[in-house]
Amino acid sequence: MNVMQRKFRVRALLRVCALAWGLQVGAALACPVCAPTSTLTPAQVLINADRALLVRTDPAGALRIDTVIRGPGAAGDRLEWSVPARQMPRRDGKPMLMVRDGLSREWSALAEIDGSHADLLREITQLTRTSEMTVADWQARVARFLPLLEHEEPLIAETAYGEVARSPYSAMRSQRTRLDNKRLEQWVNDPALAGRRPLYVLLLGLAGGPAQAEVIERQLTSSTRKSDLSDLPALVAADLELRGPTRLPWIEKHLLLDPKRPAAEVQAALVALSVHGADDTTIARERIVETYLRFIAARPPLAGLVAQDLANWQVWEATPAYAALLERADLSIASRVAIAQYLRVSPHPQAKIALQKLAPAAR
Repeated sequence: MNVMQRKFRVRALLRVCALAWGLQVGAALACPVCAPTSTLTPAQVLINADRALLVRTDPAGALRIDTVIRGPGAAGDRLEWSVPARQMPRRDGKPMLMVRDGLSREWSALAEIDGSHADLLREITQLTRTSEMTVADWQARVARFLPLLEHEEPLIAETAYGEVARSPYSAMRSQRTRLDNKRLEQWVNDPALAGRRPLYVLLLGLAGGPAQAEVIERQLTSSTRKSDLSDLPALVAADLELRGPTRLPWIEKHLLLDPKRPAAEVQAALVALSVHGADDTTIARERIVETYLRFIAARPPLAGLVAQDLANWQVWEATPAYAALLERADLSIASRVAIAQYLRVSPHPQAKIALQKLAPAAR
C-alpha cells in the first residue's frame, strides 16, 4: 500500500470513528469487564415491549392468555397466532412469556416462567430505559437485582445477571456491603456458571478480603491458566480492587510492558485499568494515567489502545508522544485511527500540526 492509499484509508476511518467516538463518550458507561453481549437483556426486551403475555396451550392445542403482563387482553382470551413449534408452551409445563416489540411489532418467546412471578415481570416493564438512567437509578437497579442472582427461576436469574453485569462499576461498588463472599466463591468455581464468571469474579473483588485476594492472585499468576481470556479483565480488576495501587507495578511489569505478552492479554489488562480509572476510587485516576503514559512509551504499536480513555478523561499529556507515533510505519490502521482521533480532540497545538501532516486534504 502506497502513502496516498494509506492516507485515504485513514481519512475514511477517521470519519467513521468520529461518529463512534462521540456516541461512546456520551453514553452511560456500562462496566466493560463483564457486560453481556450487545444483544438485549431480558429486562431491556420487556421495557421495549408494548405487549407482554404469559401464554398457555389449551387442551385443544390453541394458544390462550394465562396472565397479562403489559398491554391489552384478558386471561382466557384465545390468540390467533401462528407460532413455531419450538415456541409453543407445553400443555403440562409453565406458561411461555411472549412479548411484542414496540417498534417492530414482532412477537418473540422469551422463556417459560411460573405465573407467580407476574408482578416482578410487570415491575420490570416499568424500569427506566438505559439512556435515561442517572447514577442513582443505576444504584437502585443493582440493589434490586443483586438478591435475584442465580434465582431458581432461570429467566429471573438471567435477567438479574444481565442487569447487574451491564451496570457501571461504581453502581456495583455502592452495594458491596450486600455481597456474600461464600455465595460468590461458589459461583466462581461452578463450571455450569462459566459464562457468568467474570461478573462474579469482579463482585468477589469488591466484597472480598485477604483470603479472596490470595485466591484471585493465584488464578491470575498461575502458569496453567487457560488460554481463554474471557475472565482476565475481571481477575485484573478484582486483583487491583483487593490489593490497591501497590499492585500497579506488578500489572505493568508482567502484563503491560512485557514484550512477550500477546496483544490480546495486554488489551484484557487495559480493560481492567480503564474500569478503575473511570471509577477513580480504589486507584486514583492519575495513577492509571501514569501507567498509560509509560505504556505508550514502552509499547508504541499498541499505544492506541489507551487513546480513548485519555480523551474521555481529558488528559492531553500524551499529545506529543502520539504526534510522534503517527510518523511510525509500524502502526496498525486501528491504532493509527485511535491516535488520530485523540489528536483531533486534543487542544494541544502539536496535535493540529500532526494531523495536518497526516491528512492535509481532510482539514
